[in-house]
Amino acid sequence: MKAILKFNLPEEEEQFNAANKGMDWALLTWDVEMQCRDWIKYDSHKFVSVEETLQGVRDMISEAMNENGLFFPK
Repeated sequence: MKAILKFNLPEEEEQFNAANKGMDWALLTWDVEMQCRDWIKYDSHKFVSVEETLQGVRDMISEAMNENGLFFPK
């Protein structure tokens, strides 16, 4: 089976980038899930509050996005 995705560029550039970077997003999600698991299982990263915990997750996501050239849709 073959599948072909077609995009009218530059009008559909955002949709193209989302499709083109799908695996990068999946790997980023996997990394975040594994890090949260480690924090819970091994208590290797202590946070003082829920807000601090959420900010830690946000920072991790932002750093991973920057490293992989990923951007949220506009």
